[in-house]
Formats: sequence, C-alpha cells, structure tokens
Amino acid sequence: MTKVLAALGVIFILGSTSATAATAATVNGMKITVEETNKALEVLTKGKMTWNKLPKDGKTQLIQMMAPSKLVSAAAKKELTTKEKEAALSGFWMQKRMSKMSISDKMAKSAYEKMKKAAKAAKSKEKIPPFEKAKQSIKIQLAQEEIVSGLMKKANIKIK
Repeated sequence: MTKVLAALGVIFILGSTSATAATAATVNGMKITVEETNKALEVLTKGKMTWNKLPKDGKTQLIQMMAPSKLVSAAAKKELTTKEKEAALSGFWMQKRMSKMSISDKMAKSAYEKMKKAAKAAKSKEKIPPFEKAKQSIKIQLAQEEIVSGLMKKANIKIK
C-alpha cells in the first residue's frame, strides 16, 4: 500500500507542472520539464546535480527513471473511473495525513484494553492477539479515527 501511495505521490508531483516550463524530454508526447527533472535530481543527489550539469547518458538514465510515472499517470487518467480516482486520491491524502501523526504506545494500549473488555462483555469467542502483534494496526486505526473525527467536527451536514 505504501509503495502504491508513494507512486501516486510521484505521479501527482510530475503531473502538476506549468505548460510554459522548458521541456527536458517527452514520453508519448507528454512533457517532462526541466523543473521536474531538477526536483527528481534534488531528491536523488541531495542537491548536488541539476539537469543542465548532467551528462547526456545521465540525462537518458534519469528520463528512463521518470518515464514510467508519466505513463502510469496517463493510463490512470484514461482507464480509472471518477470513483476510482477519488478513492485513490482519498487514500493518498489519508496516508499523507497519517504520516504526520504520532499515536503513542500508551494510547494504543488503552484502546487495546477497551477492545479486550468489549470482546469479553460481548462473550466473543474470537481470540484476541497479544498487544505487540496488534499494536501497529491499532495505531493506524486510531490515527484514521482522529482524522475522520476532525473532518466531521468541521462538516456542515444538512439533511433534506
């Protein structure tokens, strides 16, 4: 899931360029701008290299690395339904927000104990895994709940 979201992030970054930016290359007619190549090189070389300083074989190698995201982006735009695009974008946004959050072990342990109590009260026959095995899943669930709760607090819902 993380790889998919990272790939979507690259696609969104590469897809958001100015039409007037200088073109470094094209892939099936789609522009890869010098600005895009410099952003990629900033990450890859920690700012030590730019498109203009890159030798010809380095430029070719960089474009070969960047081309798949352009092709995937074009295929996604063409083949995904609006609903699928919204789901992908929502998932990417949620993952981005969750990456900025920190759920403590103490919070996760508290939620785990509540779940254990609820399962016992419901006389559940399902085996509860040990905390250490469930901890990461609980942290993800708590982060999602916190984000959704924040959105719901700001929501202006009108029933007609």
